[in-house]
Amino acid sequence: MTAPAFPFAGLVIAHDAGAADSARVAELALRVADAGASPVVVALAPGVDAPQDVRVVRTREAGSAIAAIRLGMAQLTNTVARAVLLVPLGAERTSLVALLAIVDAGKRDERALVAFSNARLDDAVLFAPRDAWLELVTVGEGGMDAVAARRRVVLVAPGTG
Repeated sequence: MTAPAFPFAGLVIAHDAGAADSARVAELALRVADAGASPVVVALAPGVDAPQDVRVVRTREAGSAIAAIRLGMAQLTNTVARAVLLVPLGAERTSLVALLAIVDAGKRDERALVAFSNARLDDAVLFAPRDAWLELVTVGEGGMDAVAARRRVVLVAPGTG
């Protein structure tokens, strides 16, 4: 089996999911995998059914997004992934076409954060290069805008996906 030309991982951030969100979480995990992410990690609230064929980390009840990101990112430490596709449960524009547009922009600029141009970074799909992971789990305590202030950000037009 050959390795992907640009290996990247996926992290579905579902720390705020409820039992009724199980199908949405599974749908997002599948879509992230279909976009080419491997592995796919789901940071999931307790009491929510876990999707199949993904790594799952359980968050605390009413835990924070940054805690979910930290738990999920810890699963990626020993992978060959050169970037991570972060997909919050409530993110808009999560069609396969939209995710592929974000990934494509990330491949073209391997040092930048990539997001949709009219999205609030804390609630949006975000593609982060590996050299930003430390900032993501530390500076991210202040929100994704704090991470973006330290890095170049590439914005993809929302009509892309």
